[in-house]
Amino acid sequence: MSVWPKDQTELKFKKRLGRGYFGEVWSATWNAPQGERIFAIKKIPLAVVKQHKLTDQLEREIDILKSLKHPYIVESYFDFRDVKFAYLGMAFAAGGGMFDKLSKCGKFTTPQSAQYFYEMVDALDYMHSLKPPVIHRDIKPENILFNKEGHVQLADFGWANVMGDAALRSTFCGTPDYLAPEMIRGDGHDESLDMWEMGVLLYEMTVGKSPFGASSQEQTCKLILKLDLRFPSTLNPDAQDLICKLCKLKPKERLTAKQCKQHPFVTKNFGVPKCDVVDVPDEPRPSVESRKLLQETNFLQRDMENIMQAKEMLDAQLAQHSSEHEAMLQVLQKEQNVHEEAKREHVRLKDREMNQIKELDDLRQRIDSVSPDVQRSMRRGG
Repeated sequence: MSVWPKDQTELKFKKRLGRGYFGEVWSATWNAPQGERIFAIKKIPLAVVKQHKLTDQLEREIDILKSLKHPYIVESYFDFRDVKFAYLGMAFAAGGGMFDKLSKCGKFTTPQSAQYFYEMVDALDYMHSLKPPVIHRDIKPENILFNKEGHVQLADFGWANVMGDAALRSTFCGTPDYLAPEMIRGDGHDESLDMWEMGVLLYEMTVGKSPFGASSQEQTCKLILKLDLRFPSTLNPDAQDLICKLCKLKPKERLTAKQCKQHPFVTKNFGVPKCDVVDVPDEPRPSVESRKLLQETNFLQRDMENIMQAKEMLDAQLAQHSSEHEAMLQVLQKEQNVHEEAKREHVRLKDREMNQIKELDDLRQRIDSVSPDVQRSMRRGG
């Protein structure tokens, strides 16, 4: 289809599907020539993009989404902008998100985990094989969706990057629980960064807990750098082996996406997923639900910071307006004083004029009272 919506007036926004630090995702319908269609629309405030100097990142996300064509990667259809927002139109994931599903299930069954893991690494194998390779850099349940058939749709390429000339990227990004050691150390990273995150993801899917999550980001980073992995005794041994081969401190020692597809955990268990509700063992690390609460807390904190910043700006503007108002009052007072003085001067002049008129009238009356002989004598000079 060559014709797509050109502005937000052509769309009917229905429901907010998700919220990130730099935008929101909404479901929206469009009356297409072939009938009504539904999309997931990512709305990104341009003021926030400009404030955080994310223009290049936004353009990169749009370009990458348009270039990727894979059954397990969310498809991008169109984009446009108005004075306030950039809009990215993507395929609607009717199956919902992994984050919500994992929160409800506690953890996934082994066949489920194997299917989701295979589909994810198949998408990454495609991305990493491109010339130049594309790395996602923010793999986590929040960024994994499902289509109506229950297959993975990798989404949110806001932190994705193209590995030009095989150079290591040095940008610090990602979710604290999923940070790879090289990100923490600032050593730069390549495609193997995604594979570390796949190891963390597989742990969460099979165990139902965060492998390195702690009460603070600092403690989480310490656990990651120590590779403090703890496995419950009930965990599938092949899953444990795969996690260990992905969560390696040295990036070059990690399995590639292509190698992961041939691992026994995948080949033995890849089948039709069944979403059974299971009990999660009591582990010391935070659950996915805990991270959701922390995320909401972070959003509230960010909103509060934005409100405080706005309040400070308004206070500054109010102070400036008050100062300008005070200056105007002083000028007005001076003008009023001048006006009052002018009125008083006008009254004094008026009184003086009246006195002079009265004196002239008195003089005329005195002259008129003198006899004609005396007046003639006065005119002759005495």
